[in-house]
Amino acid sequence: MEHLRPLLLSLTLVTTSAVLHAAGEAAPAGQHPLVGTWSWTLFAGSCTETYQYRKNQTVLATSGQEVSEKKFHAMTAPDKAGFYKVTETVLRHNDKTDCSGVLSEGPGEQTTRFVQFSPQRDKLLFCQDASLKACFGPLVRIPD
Repeated sequence: MEHLRPLLLSLTLVTTSAVLHAAGEAAPAGQHPLVGTWSWTLFAGSCTETYQYRKNQTVLATSGQEVSEKKFHAMTAPDKAGFYKVTETVLRHNDKTDCSGVLSEGPGEQTTRFVQFSPQRDKLLFCQDASLKACFGPLVRIPD
């Protein structure tokens, strides 16, 4: 039994490391459920927002007249309520207004979103916090 202790300790450390890694690191981009193209039409069909989350952890976003490219970091696993924390940083944009008439600050602007997927992962909500109190969507996954 004494000779098994180092092996059990090693297995425990490896398992604990994997769990902590999953909870705090970005997912491999090609495997994250966010990767793909998502779209939402609002204001009685007069404006569409589209987000193309790429495997290289960039996103091409269009909203109204605004076109922007951002770098994103998404957590590997959802929290207990099913939300993935996603941080986006603007790399460049075209200085036009989005669907709600807002003009982004520009390169370097950072936003944090909390994303919750439908059970089929074909729809998502973008929320201000890890709750359903201030969200928009649902955005629908556009097939590749």
